[in-house]
Amino acid sequence: MKNWQKQILKNRARKFERLRRKSKKKIIAKRKSLLGISKNERIEMNKRLQEKRDFIRQYASYKHVHAPTVLSMTENVEESVRFISTLEKLLSAKKKVFVEMSHVKKIASGAIIVLLSIMIKFKEENIPFNGSKPFNRDARKMLDNSGFFDHLYEENGDQITLKGQYDIFTHANKTVDSELSEKLISNVSQQIWGAPYRCPGVQRVYLELMQNTNNHASLNRQKVHHWYTTVKYNPQKNKAYFSFIDYGVGIIESINKNEKGKFWSSLKRIFSTLKPKDSGDFLRLLLDGSIHKTATQHYYRGKGLPGIYKAFTENKISNLIVITNDAYADCRNNNYVTLSDKFEGTYVYWELESTNHKVEAI
Repeated sequence: MKNWQKQILKNRARKFERLRRKSKKKIIAKRKSLLGISKNERIEMNKRLQEKRDFIRQYASYKHVHAPTVLSMTENVEESVRFISTLEKLLSAKKKVFVEMSHVKKIASGAIIVLLSIMIKFKEENIPFNGSKPFNRDARKMLDNSGFFDHLYEENGDQITLKGQYDIFTHANKTVDSELSEKLISNVSQQIWGAPYRCPGVQRVYLELMQNTNNHASLNRQKVHHWYTTVKYNPQKNKAYFSFIDYGVGIIESINKNEKGKFWSSLKRIFSTLKPKDSGDFLRLLLDGSIHKTATQHYYRGKGLPGIYKAFTENKISNLIVITNDAYADCRNNNYVTLSDKFEGTYVYWELESTNHKVEAI
């Protein structure tokens, strides 16, 4: 036998000895850990371990998708949109999914309704899904108290509830529900100012978003529309956080591909005149009314995204954020960017605080 062959055998022998000693140490450590534990406790512990193994085996064929540690459409935009985009792709491919959320440390109410909206689509398509709850107590409490599971598994997804700080309101059949927005505004204004007020800015945002749902819901199924909204009141900061999602093709996608849309015939003029450099810049031009003016030759900012943006500039709402397709707009910080991943639909976030304009209720 040659020297190099002898050396290989020696190395293997050393390796097996190290593994043997390591295994022996594990056995000894396990025995020590079981000292003082009763037989019944050991049986219960083994039962839990077996349940965990069975659980893992049960969802072995599922595609496991990990949520970001901070799941927020405003604080962690890129990672949260990438997470949702991954779920959207798996939905299109009709793949079973397991949403891993055990490691999530913070979850925002807006992200909850976005996740709810896409998981309901899995449910509608009869695609199996499941997931884990956050280990973090605050994140788990936020998810549980939001009504996420009630809405995900209830038969009627069109119920309205006003129950406190964590509320999710779903809507499936009507295009506009002014009664709902009025209830939300009355409830929130009472908390912010101590009395119910009319809030024209919030009312304008809801009106435009609800109406636009039918326009941008689907290029193939125009009558299908489904929007979700949530509001969370923060007593420490005395402000309310609103989120609204229209889960359709998205505003930019609708403009670029909908031949029946009002901007379709003017697209060449819009691009040649305004020269948007990317999707983020295109969204900026939509918000400030430039695209409407170029397409129609009229400067009108009363409806659509320009109407919502006007409510922001007139201090009727605060901190307006819009995400649609791969475009992101942070109006307060004048930040308009193109995202790495595409979001199917439109997500709008805004805030209401004591310094915003209000009108006494009649």
